[in-house]
Amino acid sequence: MFIEKILSVLFALCILLEIAKAASEPSDTPHARHFFHVGGDYVSDGNGGHYFANQSYVEKLTPASSTTKPYPLVFIHGIGQTGTNWLTKPDGNPGWSSYFLSHGYTIYLLDQPSHGRSPFLGPPINNYTHVTPLSAEVIASRFTAPELYSSYPRAELHTQWPGGPGSVPSAVANIPQQTAVRAVGAALLDRIGTPVILIGHSQGGTMPWVIADVRPGLVHAIVAIESAGPPFVEPALNGRVPARAWGMTDIPMAYEPAVADPAVDLVLSITRANSTDEEDCWVQAQSPAARQLVNLKGVRALVVTAEASWHVMYDWCSVKFLRQAGVETDHVSLADVGVKGNGHMLFLEINSDESARVVADWIEGVSARG
Repeated sequence: MFIEKILSVLFALCILLEIAKAASEPSDTPHARHFFHVGGDYVSDGNGGHYFANQSYVEKLTPASSTTKPYPLVFIHGIGQTGTNWLTKPDGNPGWSSYFLSHGYTIYLLDQPSHGRSPFLGPPINNYTHVTPLSAEVIASRFTAPELYSSYPRAELHTQWPGGPGSVPSAVANIPQQTAVRAVGAALLDRIGTPVILIGHSQGGTMPWVIADVRPGLVHAIVAIESAGPPFVEPALNGRVPARAWGMTDIPMAYEPAVADPAVDLVLSITRANSTDEEDCWVQAQSPAARQLVNLKGVRALVVTAEASWHVMYDWCSVKFLRQAGVETDHVSLADVGVKGNGHMLFLEINSDESARVVADWIEGVSARG
């Protein structure tokens, strides 16, 4: 009898310890979750067969309490990543999705075609340049531990990475990828049916521009988090080779006056950098008058730059180009508003709620304008 009582007490203690452990672990904002696929088309294999390609997997997260914000948020990840980027951080703490759910937003998380949970079909269906995870050295030097490499200005200021490296295989071919995401993005916005706010990161930061270009009436605003740039050329870190012939994108955008050949019609000039931490900048020349991104003129944009990222060198140039092309663009350097130590993956880092707050405040402002 005595032993049975001891065992009962120990069992009860174990239950209490498990309850206490569960209570102490970080938890997501309560929400409902649904998933579906959008976009895609039938593609011939050249031998009489056809495959359905270029779809995207999408998760829809809705606050359990209720949606209180007028504009859903659509998140688009970057290269080597998936929509799970926004769910949980490497240290196990809730990510940006939980933060914005707690503020009353309905959220859509997109896996780009041929990434993550979206179907991948290689050659001959899709002729991607290659499909590969990023090397451990690239991940460490640019994303998770740049302070150990000092391969760009201010890298030594990076302090906020909470875990180890990781990536997923990625389709690496800008023109077909931007074309595919433009199509699935348009299909997603058509399905949602009301204006949204597009939030893109890095290579995925290109996608809001191309989606808004074909669905301007369904995009209220764009948040470009360390978006691929600068216009017209790769940064020094990538060799300063020509890139993004249409400005912020590699595929055609609607300009006014119209652009047939960007190499001919977009007349460029160079703006010299103001400091050794920045790079020279190619934008449209003052004469003739800068051509306007006509479908983006009603869309507000925010460009977000982290303190310890290589984007410090050129995000200012991307902003200059967008404003010159008629896009109403705000630029926030996180260090200037007290958010310190972040690198390129700022939304996965220790102080991610601080950067989320900066973005949320801006979204509140542009939402109030209607």
